[in-house]
Amino acid sequence: MGYVLRALGPLVPALLICAVTLPARAQLNLEGAIQLAQEQDPQTAAAIAAADAAAETAVADAQWADPMLKLGIANLPTDTFAFDDQPMTQKVIGISQKLPRGDSLALAGERGAHAAEAGYAGAADMELALARDVALAYLSVAEQLRVRELLAENRRWMQELVGYNRARLASAQIQSQQLLQSQLALARLDDRIAAVDGEINRARGSLSRWIGGAAWGPLDATPPAWRDTRDWLVGQSLPVSMGLVEQHPAVAASSARVAAERANVALAQEAYKPQFGVDFSYGQRDRTPMSDGSDFASVMVSFDLPLFRQNRQDRRLAASRARESAGILQRQNLLQQLHAELNGAVAMAQTLDRRRAEYREYLLPQADATADAVLRGYASNTADLEAAIAARMDDIETQISAARLTYGYFRAVARIRYFRAVELDANSK
Repeated sequence: MGYVLRALGPLVPALLICAVTLPARAQLNLEGAIQLAQEQDPQTAAAIAAADAAAETAVADAQWADPMLKLGIANLPTDTFAFDDQPMTQKVIGISQKLPRGDSLALAGERGAHAAEAGYAGAADMELALARDVALAYLSVAEQLRVRELLAENRRWMQELVGYNRARLASAQIQSQQLLQSQLALARLDDRIAAVDGEINRARGSLSRWIGGAAWGPLDATPPAWRDTRDWLVGQSLPVSMGLVEQHPAVAASSARVAAERANVALAQEAYKPQFGVDFSYGQRDRTPMSDGSDFASVMVSFDLPLFRQNRQDRRLAASRARESAGILQRQNLLQQLHAELNGAVAMAQTLDRRRAEYREYLLPQADATADAVLRGYASNTADLEAAIAARMDDIETQISAARLTYGYFRAVARIRYFRAVELDANSK
């Protein structure tokens, strides 16, 4: 902004632009967007509720079965329906209790506890993934806002140039085609700004999935600080340690599911043991002509005989072991996937950071100096208009590329933060 005014100086005093101060509006920044998304997130809340349910179920599954109370009449004669007619007629009350099969109850509770642990770890992973996804969507909006800001600055420059050419045409210093050429460049720039506006709305629509209508309000396009992650990145070499992802909540959830399947294997092994039951009953009799009416008490112990194991216990044990093996392999696959994703994000961030440094130190100053020199040449009639516009467009494209590199870098940092690599690395020292 101001290239034309700096280059032309006293030649165009009529082009001075008055700045209008607008009242500041509250802007939502990235951290606020993440907090808002977490407050409105139903998925993580549902996962925590499901984990709570699993924890409660685990306690219930570890309890003995409720005893069975029996009330009834035994050996009542159907010809008289009299209690004092036959000596075997009884009013019976009894209670029966099934005993757990081996350690099956403790194992069922352990399995449920692991399922709850997996649920809580999964909810923690969802929370991290939510912060990552919101950050990626927010940074996409911020990038487009920054690009539009740069294009708007260039548009003001182009308007100055059109005004300057109009003044020179009026004084017969240039031909009309030069004015038309600058007006065409301005129209093309307006078209590009309209296209960027469309991208901004599309990116806002994506962000609104997590923060609703706030995505359409004022947003702070300033990249986040994230100094801890950026400092951590400086000392990293590829590949990063596998240990940085081994304690990730997603891996913890997978490990808990494996532990639950291991408890299922132990439960399947308990099925080879008999299950006992105890039955106690008391029969009250009335005195009859043939009996003094003594009461009866009975105690019985029952147990099943797991004799036919081939197509029941053996199959269930094999299925449990297969599920445990599948869980172990899935956990290993998850570790490899997360490790690869972390390495990819670190490599991307380091590459983009090097390119950002190159833009800051060389490309941006060179493009700025070139555009300024060519514009001064146009003002002194030693360079043509087409060269001046091209140099200015190269300068703005360099600024846009630098901005895109910056936001791309912070998107890579957002992916790294999902893995909690900085926190885990610090804890391991």
